[in-house]
Amino acid sequence: MKKVVLLMVLGFIPRLDLAAQSLVPTSSFIVNLDYATFRNDDQSGYLEVYHGFYPHLLTYHWTDDKFRGGIVLTTRLTNNETEVVIVNESETLPISVTDTSDVAYRFPFVTQAGYALPFGPYTLEVVATDSIDRSRRDEAIFQIQIEPLPDQLVSSELELCSKIASSSVTDNAFYKNNLEVIPNPTLIFGPTAYPVVFHYLELYNLDPNATYEKKTVIVDGNDNVLKEASRKLQYGAVDVVDVGTLNMTTLASGKYAFRFMLLDQDAQEVIRKEKTLFVYNPTIEAPQRTALAFETNVFEGMSEKELDEEFMRADYIATKEEKNMYKQLGSEVGKREFLANFWTEILKGRRGQPPIHRLEFMRRIEEANDEFTKFGKEGWKTDMGRVYVLFGKPDQRERSPQTSDTKPYEEWYYHGIEGGVMWIFVDRYGTGEYQQVFSTKRGEIYYDNWEDFLR
Repeated sequence: MKKVVLLMVLGFIPRLDLAAQSLVPTSSFIVNLDYATFRNDDQSGYLEVYHGFYPHLLTYHWTDDKFRGGIVLTTRLTNNETEVVIVNESETLPISVTDTSDVAYRFPFVTQAGYALPFGPYTLEVVATDSIDRSRRDEAIFQIQIEPLPDQLVSSELELCSKIASSSVTDNAFYKNNLEVIPNPTLIFGPTAYPVVFHYLELYNLDPNATYEKKTVIVDGNDNVLKEASRKLQYGAVDVVDVGTLNMTTLASGKYAFRFMLLDQDAQEVIRKEKTLFVYNPTIEAPQRTALAFETNVFEGMSEKELDEEFMRADYIATKEEKNMYKQLGSEVGKREFLANFWTEILKGRRGQPPIHRLEFMRRIEEANDEFTKFGKEGWKTDMGRVYVLFGKPDQRERSPQTSDTKPYEEWYYHGIEGGVMWIFVDRYGTGEYQQVFSTKRGEIYYDNWEDFLR
């Protein structure tokens, strides 16, 4: 097992006021995470985990002529079959800057960790925390399968990168196979950050004498090919590394898929790997912008604060990648474009959620605020409010008042979801705010002994 860390420049961050003896960020703390698996030996595979951090989102105190802060990075890897914790480590990555023009403050950086793991299923948990303000944290959980590779043509996972270049510096943290391979865990590309997407892939068990056709394409949500590069070649070896580039500067802001395909000499596809990426390009208006279901340009008259508030309210339906991308948008134009594309995606339905029109979603937010707001906590942020916003008014709602033996609780039923599902909410602390303790919907809290919460 090896662990490596290196700072890397990613993009520009605006200057802050240094009048105070502390730097306190105004945006929430985030960490971008990605990973890829590769062949290691006959008994194990190799997992690489990539982290992307934003120093301007950390808290700093002035100490010894510098602003000092840091990130506490905790990693836990558990074998799901044996329940044995393979990795459980925590380290602090210190960051110090002289002022906000310092490169270490203005530019994010990436780190990389590598682990040789016996074959099996694993749960990877990564938690990143502001070392000064521990309430500022972000985390991610991945289910990862490390499998033995068959004796046939196969490949590693696909790694999307900000830079790949020849290298002989073997002690470089990102060195592998005579290359310096810099991952881009944000998976965001475009002219303002990374105009080119680099890919890295390892191919195993090739026929050295065969002629293959390699294709790399960018497709949109409708599987339309927007960019394509192809090449016929003989690799001349059994195991090889494949790298390449595609330019992203002509794509509009939005979500896309990067797809690698390898075809044999009979034009049959033998390898396909795909990974979602995002493009931020404020210089190009998205083609679907004119096709939005908003008859009026609803976002045109909104201030940046109003745009931020709108996306904050979409927290339940936005992906982590979308949240990370939105935080990096530096203009009202970019945010308007992003929201227009975002609501177009939501209107199609995704991630097991039915299609939701923006106006319907915002109406549910207001109704949840009217009914479930308690002690200054907005109703849509409560457990009941979340379910109401995502699924609308329940088809059946049963209220059970407090008795001498039980706390007050409610049962909500939705007959049109997954053949019929239910939620149980309990006023556990007598405050009037009901908390979710049970649901039969897939992916929600399921606790057989939920009645324990009533006592």
